[in-house]
Amino acid sequence: RIARERFRRRAGIEPIIGHLKQDHRLSRNYLKGVLGDAINLFMAAAAFNFRKWIRKFEHFFALFTLWLFFGTTTRQPSMMIL
Repeated sequence: RIARERFRRRAGIEPIIGHLKQDHRLSRNYLKGVLGDAINLFMAAAAFNFRKWIRKFEHFFALFTLWLFFGTTTRQPSMMIL
């Protein structure tokens, strides 16, 4: 039973590792030493989590971008010319 739980846990993690290797440059490390390995791993994991977070809140980002460019403030006629 314990071995089955370990296999299930590993089966859930392996696709994530595959995505990290293929999409987030985890397959090749250009940084030197053990510290370079750790930095490369954490940067790939951060990119994976950030992309996941952006997908979750993409509607919020779209509305925020619209608000940022068009705004909600009323503009004065003198400012329209500039």
